[in-house]
Amino acid sequence: MEILEYGDPKNKKIILIHGFQCPYQIWNDYIEYYKNNYFVIVPILEGHNVNDKENFISFDICAKDIEEYYIKRYGNKVFAVYGMSMGGILASYIWKNKNIEIEKLILESSPLLSWNNFIIRYFTNWYLDITHKTQNRDKKTINHAVGTIISKDKLNIFLELCDHLSDETIINCVKEVGRFNLPKDIDTPDTEVYYLYGSKINEILFRKVARYLEKNYNATTICLKGKGHCEDTLTNSKEHIKTLNKVLKK
Repeated sequence: MEILEYGDPKNKKIILIHGFQCPYQIWNDYIEYYKNNYFVIVPILEGHNVNDKENFISFDICAKDIEEYYIKRYGNKVFAVYGMSMGGILASYIWKNKNIEIEKLILESSPLLSWNNFIIRYFTNWYLDITHKTQNRDKKTINHAVGTIISKDKLNIFLELCDHLSDETIINCVKEVGRFNLPKDIDTPDTEVYYLYGSKINEILFRKVARYLEKNYNATTICLKGKGHCEDTLTNSKEHIKTLNKVLKK
């Protein structure tokens, strides 16, 4: 796994974890903003690095790679880990492994409760279909992506990533997401847990996750009114940085 770093390593450290079918460059604005006061660490998840042929296999492997890299260089404490969508599952693996002490765990619209086999098959076929359509440059599919899952200025890097994504990576990602169920008893009392989610219809699942985290971890949940799945994170970074600052500066 390739891991990028920005800023002064003497500063508090933030790990930013992107989601499935998402280029790591969606963090560019966040890196530029935060690197002056924090040390920003950005892993490029397996299967999502266009310069590497490796496929995504499992969150367990990804978490161990990140932990080994981080602990060797910076010890076993980190100020904040922020995982969006599927990246939140990887952040949760790091949390539950307890090899790194996390002060602030920030998860956004992450599917932390398991799916049944029918739903896993449905989403596997759905993601394979839209990825193949994107690879074939289907105009309707691409037009729908702009403004919902990628900003116009990052469309070319999104298309490059989709061209790179293998069926194996897609199948493994969806399977791993569908089978993950966050434990109720992760004993890390010093970790502040925050969960962000939108209010549009495609966020219904994540309202349930928010309630689960409130019940079991006394998490602070933040509903982003009128927003879809990771909408501001992906397409309105200036607005989302304001939201993140409220958490980071608490």
